[in-house]
Amino acid sequence: MDRLTGKDLGLTAVRGYLLVTKEIAEFLRTSERWVQSHMNDGTFPFRWYLIGERLHAADSADFDDWLHRIMIEAGTAPLPLKAVKKIKKEEEAKAS
Repeated sequence: MDRLTGKDLGLTAVRGYLLVTKEIAEFLRTSERWVQSHMNDGTFPFRWYLIGERLHAADSADFDDWLHRIMIEAGTAPLPLKAVKKIKKEEEAKAS
């Protein structure tokens, strides 16, 4: 089965293919109802589209961007001040 794209529905803002709520819920390991309730409340972290009477879908590229953003944020923490001072001293020593 071919994936549904934005061109198929005349949506020019869709960069990837459309993921329905069931696919998103399976990937996030949550319920489809949870995904739909956040879409309806406006608390879903990226844009979604109503492609049927009750069928919601989101752009796979937006979903991918969101996943990358939360993974990077989760993996980055500021260095302790002691480490920052040590790095600055090493850089100053190399420069002189």
